[in-house]
Amino acid sequence: MSARRLRVAFASAVRHASDYLRLLSDDDRVELVGVVEEASAPDWVREDSRSAAERAGVAFAEVDDVAALAGGGPLGDPPDLVVVCAEPTRHARLAVALLDAGLDVLVDKPVATTSADADRVAAAAARAGRVCAVMNRTHAPALRRLREWVDAGHVGLPRHLDLELLASGAHFATSVERPELVVDRELSGGGELLNFLGYCTDAAAYLTGLRALEVHAFTGSLFLEPHRAAGVEDTAVVTVGLERGVTVTVTLGRVPFAPGGTPTTSSVRLLGSHGHAVADDDAPAVAHFGAHGRTTIAPDAGQVAAAAYLRHVVDAILAGGRPDYGIAEARESLAVTDAAYRSVATGDVVPVAARPVGEVA
Repeated sequence: MSARRLRVAFASAVRHASDYLRLLSDDDRVELVGVVEEASAPDWVREDSRSAAERAGVAFAEVDDVAALAGGGPLGDPPDLVVVCAEPTRHARLAVALLDAGLDVLVDKPVATTSADADRVAAAAARAGRVCAVMNRTHAPALRRLREWVDAGHVGLPRHLDLELLASGAHFATSVERPELVVDRELSGGGELLNFLGYCTDAAAYLTGLRALEVHAFTGSLFLEPHRAAGVEDTAVVTVGLERGVTVTVTLGRVPFAPGGTPTTSSVRLLGSHGHAVADDDAPAVAHFGAHGRTTIAPDAGQVAAAAYLRHVVDAILAGGRPDYGIAEARESLAVTDAAYRSVATGDVVPVAARPVGEVA
């Protein structure tokens, strides 16, 4: 008897969906059953979702309510997992509808654009007793190796972390499906702070196990005209105070040219009581020197991390368990981003709001 395959459907496919469809199709334990899109969505949304489905070679259907997936209908038998890849401002609403229908979900990042909406997702997952996984980069190999060194005591107790995550503006037109998915607040919910800070917050929490207590943030539209015209930040510097006096500094943004050979580069420097260590997503890499200068050849860190987490989610659900990163962790991360935006507005240090997961604001 062959092993059961995980039936996976997509609810919308306008952001990151093409990558996730491709990565999941490479997993022989997964059966991709198709993409659905809300019939009430704008024309460009429905067309982008249809195009993503066609490129992946899977079925496409328009529905009045994504919860219809629970009854089979548009894509046949109900899926085992639904991946939400809409524009960020629709993530929470679609996730709640699917969870309330009794389906397990995997939501693209950010799970919501406000902590209040993240709380609603958490409450829906608790009510239904379903899995709510959220895309993240904590399965990046370099970060996992650094955690092993911390656990082994090689650097002593963590005292300070310096994180950097920079996307190359030179790749903006090709690495983002539509620029407005990042710069239009009606679609994105914010700028690059909302887009990237969660990855850095997740890394700090993963390496230390400590909760963020306060945040001081500065943002600017320093480099890219689309961000400046839309009134959203392309760069940010954030300081986070964790429990036990541990501190974190984050430099993030979309800059004209990021270091490294891939669209996005990231690194973590951890200072401990007995040593320090660096995790660089672009290492190891090969430097090629030719007629046009030096070219760095390295795997795309974001793709590697996404593939690793997707494999983990499939493992967990097929085994009847839960992924190691879900709505609880995503909600804590988003609370830091919320605090960062409040800090920018007030020009001061602000506390990170803490509420039990499932308690709706």
